[in-house]
Amino acid sequence: MARTTNCIFSGYYREALMTRPTYRTPALRAHRYRGDLPKVVTVHDNRFLAPGLLEALKGRAEVVGDTAYGAAALQLAEMLSPEVVVAGELLGDGLIDHFLPHLVRAGTRVLLVIETVQRERAVELLAAGLSGVCSADDGLAHLAQAVLDAADGGVVLPPLLAASIVVEWRSQRHRGAGAGVPEKLTMREMEVLNAMADGLSTKAAARLLGVATKTVESHKTRVFAKLGVHSQAQLVAVTSGRRPEWPGTMGAP
Repeated sequence: MARTTNCIFSGYYREALMTRPTYRTPALRAHRYRGDLPKVVTVHDNRFLAPGLLEALKGRAEVVGDTAYGAAALQLAEMLSPEVVVAGELLGDGLIDHFLPHLVRAGTRVLLVIETVQRERAVELLAAGLSGVCSADDGLAHLAQAVLDAADGGVVLPPLLAASIVVEWRSQRHRGAGAGVPEKLTMREMEVLNAMADGLSTKAAARLLGVATKTVESHKTRVFAKLGVHSQAQLVAVTSGRRPEWPGTMGAP
């Protein structure tokens, strides 16, 4: 049965995978940004994704750049500071795995659009900083809402995948995984820790705490080192359910 027009991908997707052009330069397109809406960049080999998402997000967010290459996506992230990058798994110059940490460090949330969602693969990328996973078969309306949820600081997961992760998390808690949050964190570091555990981006945390983005990044680096984690997803897994609530506004360390 042919796919409906609401499906993100058509036969072009499979054809593109078979006829992927040789990588030469990180071709990219940046679009004029006309408002204060969340900014979105797409990095995918499907040429219909960016215009389709642009239409689906009209009035709620703007697609400000698109490319098929990870290296170009990094350039767009640095130039445009998008809230969300919508990415495919296999890019014109390599797997998303290579570019994901750099995009996360650039302050953007990354949403993966993939044909087949496999639990182990998704968990691996979530641990590396991915903010969500969507199936290519869910349609543009679903993807547009996922983009908005990610831009608002949420984590987007298919229901069955989310349920599986929760079951594993509960099992780890019952086994007594983790020893809680070390007391050696400063009050400001604890504030940053709480913001990250709540899913806030670096920029959102900076606005919440009234400090510069670089200050939050500096605190994040120290929190990661003290807790022995390497990504925000790992941090949430280690500290979930054991974060102390600090009343009032904390002063800078």
